[in-house]
Amino acid sequence: MRSLRFQLALRFALTLLAIIVAVGAASTLLLRARLYHQLDRTLLTLAEVEAEAGASTMSSSFHFHEGVFLSRSSHPLSELTRYAELWEADGAPVARSANLGDRDLPLPATAMQEARRGAVALATQRWGADRLRTVIYPLRLIAPQHAMHFLQVSAPLEPVDATIRGAATLAMLLALGGTALAFAGAWWFAGRATRPVAEIVAQAEAVEAGTLAARITAHAEVTEFRRLVVVLNDMLDRLHRSFEAQRRFVADASHELRSPLTVLKGSMDVALRRERTAADYRAVIQSSREEVDRMVALAENLLTLARTDSGLPPDQFRLADLEALAGRAVEKARPAAEVAGVDLTLESSAVATRGDAGLLERAVSNLVENAVKYAGAGARITVRCAARDGRAVVEVEDTGPGIGPEHAPHVFERFYRGDPARSPGSSAGLGLPIASAIARAHGGSLELARAAPGALFRLTLPLARTS
Repeated sequence: MRSLRFQLALRFALTLLAIIVAVGAASTLLLRARLYHQLDRTLLTLAEVEAEAGASTMSSSFHFHEGVFLSRSSHPLSELTRYAELWEADGAPVARSANLGDRDLPLPATAMQEARRGAVALATQRWGADRLRTVIYPLRLIAPQHAMHFLQVSAPLEPVDATIRGAATLAMLLALGGTALAFAGAWWFAGRATRPVAEIVAQAEAVEAGTLAARITAHAEVTEFRRLVVVLNDMLDRLHRSFEAQRRFVADASHELRSPLTVLKGSMDVALRRERTAADYRAVIQSSREEVDRMVALAENLLTLARTDSGLPPDQFRLADLEALAGRAVEKARPAAEVAGVDLTLESSAVATRGDAGLLERAVSNLVENAVKYAGAGARITVRCAARDGRAVVEVEDTGPGIGPEHAPHVFERFYRGDPARSPGSSAGLGLPIASAIARAHGGSLELARAAPGALFRLTLPLARTS
């Protein structure tokens, strides 16, 4: 795996290399076009001067200004070297500049055809090992007596090509040097820029399961790194809370299981100390069964919490009639309400949601049973089920004393009970947490809408459209 620092430096250097290469190539092409244009203008100017001077006489004779044509022997490839030759229309040589000696310039056929049509023609051609830039100038543009003559003026391209090659070489050297310097600079800059990452990683690696209370304090001046530190610390906060909740959950579950097991073991030990009658043994067995029932109920509650915490599969969701399941929950709690002297009523309208009907009925039953248990004699409990603001809502309201302000923030915590004694016969404190977990698993929520006087719990679920 490659480091971020190397990737940043490499990409920056390659990007700069591409820019320099593109600029260098464009500059070289522009320089080439510029030099060729200047050379063409020079050749055309020289051709016009020679044509006017050589054809100034009335005769058909033609003379060159030899002073402007350097000797080939002394300046074979000088940038000032020029050659000139006069041709007949049929391609026969008439006169040539002295620096050509007895050699003829190569006559470009295509350019000659354009010149025969009366146009000044330009061409690039080879002459042995040299490359020439040539202009063909028809003398009919100057003097009628030379209507069948064509002046060719040529210059070697080697000086121009050497200048272009030099510019290209310089651009290449600048590209390589600039790339190396850019990589070095980017490597240094990336090292400084990613230094907080190394500090963040080192501090994050030092956080273990037993040190989740520690937080990342790396100094990050860049907004992205500062956000990374905030996100990691938020994640550590959530993990810390989850581990603490799990630890408390395990401790409380162990405590709740240990109590009935201790009672069960004590009853059995007492029964085994001496011979007892059948009625005594029956009483011990009955007491043991009650403790087993408590452990079974606790185990079922723990399984329900584990099931909802892990999430419900979508294929388990079915259309659920909240009015019907609320009615079943109320009827199930009615005997206990009569014993407690509580008036229990249901106000419901047709409303449906999607989910596990058994779990949803369990959530409503927990709310109703909780109200029956704590409302007190003479209280009135009202269960409402209706559609409200595009949501399915189930409310359980009582007219009892309600929940004290010291207990209201903790009613949905697992194993929390207002009675600190936690006597063996008391509730395990899982009814409301289970109802809240079931609501969250169905995409809804459970809230304590009013704590006192009289508690009001509101269960909100997604509303299902029915035909």
